[in-house]
Amino acid sequence: MTAEFMENTPLELPHSPRHGELFDLLVEGLTLDGMGVASVSTLVGPQKQPLNYKFHIRKGLPGDRVRVQVETRNKRVFLAHITEYLEPSKMRIEPRCRHFGRREIEGQGCGGCTFQSLSYRHQLMNKERLIKQQMIDHKVDPGLVYPMIGQEDPWYYRNKMEFSFGTTGEREFALGLYPKGYRYQVLNLKECFLESEFTSNFLPKIKDWAMEMGLKPYREGDQSGFLRNLSIREGKRTGERMIELMTTHRPQAECGDKMVDATEIAQRFKAFILSEAPDDFTSIYWTQQYVERGERTRFIEHHLHGSPVLLEKMHLPGDQILSFEIHPRAFFQPNTRQAEVLYAEVLKHTGLLEGGAGAEEEEGAEKKRILDLYCGTGTIGLCMAPFAEHVVGIELQPNAVDNARQNAHKNGIDNITFFAGDVGAVLKEDAFIEAAGDIDLVVVDPPRSGLLKEAREQLKAINPPRIIYVSCNPKTLARDLADLSASGYTIDRIQPVDMFPHTYHVENVALLTRHEQA
Repeated sequence: MTAEFMENTPLELPHSPRHGELFDLLVEGLTLDGMGVASVSTLVGPQKQPLNYKFHIRKGLPGDRVRVQVETRNKRVFLAHITEYLEPSKMRIEPRCRHFGRREIEGQGCGGCTFQSLSYRHQLMNKERLIKQQMIDHKVDPGLVYPMIGQEDPWYYRNKMEFSFGTTGEREFALGLYPKGYRYQVLNLKECFLESEFTSNFLPKIKDWAMEMGLKPYREGDQSGFLRNLSIREGKRTGERMIELMTTHRPQAECGDKMVDATEIAQRFKAFILSEAPDDFTSIYWTQQYVERGERTRFIEHHLHGSPVLLEKMHLPGDQILSFEIHPRAFFQPNTRQAEVLYAEVLKHTGLLEGGAGAEEEEGAEKKRILDLYCGTGTIGLCMAPFAEHVVGIELQPNAVDNARQNAHKNGIDNITFFAGDVGAVLKEDAFIEAAGDIDLVVVDPPRSGLLKEAREQLKAINPPRIIYVSCNPKTLARDLADLSASGYTIDRIQPVDMFPHTYHVENVALLTRHEQA
């Protein structure tokens, strides 16, 4: 059965949509996770009960007229995939990558670049529209959202990619990425335009080496196999490159028809890298992932060659250049050049540049004392420190704090202090109170879930004159901005930055200022 939806005319159905049924629909917009949306008014059953349904359509773009097939249902929302393009959207372009296929038809389809069939100009427009819609939904003025800052060159921008060893749907050995919605099948990558041309060309060589060795990918079901992942980091500002082979923690692995010590396999991996690309990698690692039921997952790192860290630099306003030593487990923004844009926006919102390095000193201008909550490895705090009187960062993960302190030392920044622990507990510590002093500004960069209610209450208790909120999730950002706005803060502006071209992900920098007391 194929049901065709006509605008302004309810669709008569004998029953609600079911798995496998076909519908001809017009895609009206996008979800926050990049799927097309179609709304359908229906009259269902003999009683012609009026019901409204929504379809979330994989790879659907606004303006597409498509035939879709129902996959699953969640209340009145149906997940569907496209079986035929009846009339493609005018925004639609030919994707650059051969792997951007529709898995349901061509048997392929990488999950990495949701928007690659959408022109970059329209990517920015649609992301901005999604942010504004979230603000409307939470009663925040959408006019506060500034035009999206795109990337000058939206290709080859990532500084790290992690690839998985596995098998294809045909059970062939594979090294690549998981298709959207699949956990156990891996797409064999023959090209990728996200990290670099070098990575795209080198990945198949690693796959061929593993196959020639007779190594097998790890299988979660029976826990057989040895190879787990391969990650490559690149310093976009330094040209350095780190490669890491991740395996199981077993002392031996099956190589063809014999068992070989894991350490010997690691040495052969190093020898292969140095023979194929003798000058291209400044660091080589082998990491064993230790996983046992009832025990915490551990990573046992073996530095095989070159530098133990990858050096990356960030160029910031005022001719500031910061250096970062990145270990295999350390987090660093995956898009170096656009992270520079993001942090420049943070600095602009703080007002620090008025009296900061590289700017004209205003008479009487005072540097500020800043609190950086959920500071991670301290990147934002380190970027602000050269312009501030003092910065205090709080982060729950001790390893991230250790990394932040090392980067502060490397850059000769001594006006920043980091504390490890829960925000609520640290705020009460005497050492923190002494280091922080009177806070002029708070910067928060929470995870996608946004600020927990307790965290929002802590922020209100600090009651700083100015808050900078950095967010990777427009939905939780809108929720938290509405709450802070109702608690005495004015939302001055929301600046979107496109950190991940060709995907639905986006960063925002929001500025809030405290109402003047009457």
